Amino acid sequence: MKKVCTILLLCILAHPLWAQEQPSLAKRAATYYVLYDYARAANIYREMASKKKVQLLTLERLADCYRQINNYSDAAVWYGKLVTMPDALPEDGLHYGDMLKCLGRYNEAKAAYQQYAQKTGQTQRVANRIAGCDSAQVWMQYPTNTAITNIKQLNTTKSDWGATYYPHSIVFMSDSLYRNQLSADSRVNKKLYGRSRNAYYKLYKADSLNYGNFFISDLSPAFNQYLYHIGPVVFNNTYDTAYFTVTNPQPAIEGEKQRIEKVLVNDTRRLELFITSKDGQGNWRAPVAFAYNSPATYSLGQAALSPDGSVMYFTSNMPGGQGGTDIWYSERQTNGSWGTPQNCGTLINTPEDEAFPTVGPDGSLFFSSKGHVGMGGYDIFIASGNRAQWITPLNLKSPLNAAGDDFYLINGPNATGYFASNRSGGVGNDDIYGFANASQYITPTFIPLLQIPFEGIICPRFRNACIYLYNKQRDIGWCFSPDPNGKIYITLEHDTDYELRITNTNGSRYVISFDSRGRTDNSLFIKEFCPQVFDDKKFEEMQEDKSFKKHEMKHHKKHKKGRSR
Repeated sequence: MKKVCTILLLCILAHPLWAQEQPSLAKRAATYYVLYDYARAANIYREMASKKKVQLLTLERLADCYRQINNYSDAAVWYGKLVTMPDALPEDGLHYGDMLKCLGRYNEAKAAYQQYAQKTGQTQRVANRIAGCDSAQVWMQYPTNTAITNIKQLNTTKSDWGATYYPHSIVFMSDSLYRNQLSADSRVNKKLYGRSRNAYYKLYKADSLNYGNFFISDLSPAFNQYLYHIGPVVFNNTYDTAYFTVTNPQPAIEGEKQRIEKVLVNDTRRLELFITSKDGQGNWRAPVAFAYNSPATYSLGQAALSPDGSVMYFTSNMPGGQGGTDIWYSERQTNGSWGTPQNCGTLINTPEDEAFPTVGPDGSLFFSSKGHVGMGGYDIFIASGNRAQWITPLNLKSPLNAAGDDFYLINGPNATGYFASNRSGGVGNDDIYGFANASQYITPTFIPLLQIPFEGIICPRFRNACIYLYNKQRDIGWCFSPDPNGKIYITLEHDTDYELRITNTNGSRYVISFDSRGRTDNSLFIKEFCPQVFDDKKFEEMQEDKSFKKHEMKHHKKHKKGRSR
């Protein structure tokens, strides 16, 4: 009994010393946060936020953790608390709007963006975001006839995306870790990815020949030999060469060890592109690094190939871009090597993020963007052209796009294919969806040969109006907010009829028609728009036009505040 009492006494005396040696909650949370271990950091910051006295930094990091792991609901809650605090950063208000937009709470998102613009004066930064909120409500009311289906045979409760075609099967990536399907030579990392607390992505092959069911297996140890994320992958037309993305490859390849040691600075892990091909027996050779990888300074990955294999597109945040991540391209040289990367230009890339490029059979570029006018975070766009010459990208609208992130669209035969989305109603986080009947976008009726840079000048008394530019031939339109000088910018197509539809703040609506016919070069087309040139009778005739009624923006009407999806 004396021994027991003595042990208890020693434990009690030692407890204060033990407690002092444990890191505080704030230090533990900060450690996880700087290591991008957002899931664990969020749990601690949330505990700290439950206290009576909460520091602004705690709320900012808690909201940011949820934003980083795409937990839009919780992020919106905490950003909502932040923006009511007098010392909150203006950027918190911008993120608040982004989270609301990703939840489909468009009217609330618009209010947050407008408040951000008032505080900072950066109206141009939120112009496309606000236009996206307006457009989304119209696109949901008038969806395209595209049919989409959740591919539940492939999707898990975690993240599955990157579906691409392979002979008699589909290749995709998943962080669910189908451990039993991986071969003995593929590497299994028992540690979890800090951002999501899930396993690291591996590449799998889903054989669909078994009466419509999918038999999932390891793609190959040549791909899955690395410890961290693997994928996505793109194959050439003969499926004997593959280009795939790796997050910080460990030195499984001879000669890599010294390079990797230089890369792992402050636990920063970047994307790299690797290339492999099959030998005479059909086995994948040891991959080699893409010549322009530079993991010490930037990420590079998510490759896509032109139909003839002569041009490779990819995502990178290398220097010289428009901002964030951009779509770049590299041309195959006569000796088989790849040329110096070039930026795809400002029609594709914006100051925000562009990523996940793929190429259709006709050479059309599909990509996702946070900078163009869209419905959520990432929206999927299509652009005709090549290299750095493109027409203005088109948003694929609803139902291919929704609130949240939509990305990595693969175009298959007969306007069918796959894409990924974390929209509500899915099986897990990111899900793979199939689509059909998408011919209105996937197979364009024509590809314009001439691209005309256009500058529209809105006269001063209409510079706070809502601007909608309508392409009569394509039966599509775009929303604009003029810059402080009243200008809007777009690339016009040749021999095309347009309408500029202006809705003023007092509810009056006007239409001005113009066209690009007769232009034989790419010189700048400048036109000033002032609706007072029309009399009341002409205006009434326009109002009766069925095409106008079909396409007029629903955000011209007053909506009840606080509508949520």
